[in-house]
Amino acid sequence: MIKHSLKENLISVSIAKTDFSYRIPLQKISNTTDWKIGEKGSEGIVMKEVSTWMLQLFTKKVTEDKYIKQFKTIVEEYAPKSSINWEETLKAVNIQNDYNWLTTEKKKLSEKEVIAKLKKKHKLS
Repeated sequence: MIKHSLKENLISVSIAKTDFSYRIPLQKISNTTDWKIGEKGSEGIVMKEVSTWMLQLFTKKVTEDKYIKQFKTIVEEYAPKSSINWEETLKAVNIQNDYNWLTTEKKKLSEKEVIAKLKKKHKLS
């Protein structure tokens, strides 16, 4: 379970028995970005208006869906009127984690092959 608290305009979030612990400025909890999945300079896959923090926190290492859902609830608690596109955000986390797995040294796929596999798997145009 993700624990969270608000102190001095910082939201502290942590997961017990892991190295997951972050302090997020309250005014930035609902920040969005257009997230590009793929190598710099490549076409890649772009996901619009996704949660900046969700992507930063949950795409470094693959994490359990329950933590992703709990973090979404925390963001909605502190920023109920955010413009985050949650459907795109959750899809972006999954695609980024798939991308990270497909680009490990074991796979030996080209960037175009990886992007094509992801587009097919996640039914993207």
